[in-house]
Amino acid sequence: MGQKLSDQEFHALYCPVRNTKSALFLVGCFSVLAFVSWKGLHKPSAHLSLFELLFAIVVFAMLAKSLVAFTCFRERLVFGVAVVSFVIGAAVSLAPSMFSKYAELVGLTKLALSLLGLLVSLTMLVQSTWRPRVEPRSAESIAGKPTRNLPILLGATLILLFLGALLYFLPLR
Repeated sequence: MGQKLSDQEFHALYCPVRNTKSALFLVGCFSVLAFVSWKGLHKPSAHLSLFELLFAIVVFAMLAKSLVAFTCFRERLVFGVAVVSFVIGAAVSLAPSMFSKYAELVGLTKLALSLLGLLVSLTMLVQSTWRPRVEPRSAESIAGKPTRNLPILLGATLILLFLGALLYFLPLR
């Protein structure tokens, strides 16, 4: 049976500032969240079922644990943005009549939070590609470092350009 990792070991293993895969995962999540927030700006919110409410509680608990486990400022900012966005979405879905007057403001707030999270996670991705967790051992690996991380930077750039094109060319409804 496996050992449970302490918070320091968990942070050292999955820190998005040092781990490119973790940073790429955050960029992907916030890209999807920004796109969904943008597409749902002028749509009414749906009611949560009991199953969705239980799922929301479990996801909130996981995000809160991650908020505690990670110690860097940007990591806490990203997980804090995710928690706030998630709580706003759950509150609006649980009591839509209370937020009906402010539906547009709530939608814009969720979009702004997701874009802030995307921007911060992109900075973590760029930093993790230029300063990986594992130190190179020879001069050959130092010379090959930018080429190895080029697909990741290219993917992040394409995601950012795609989201920018969507926001620029498609009208908001």
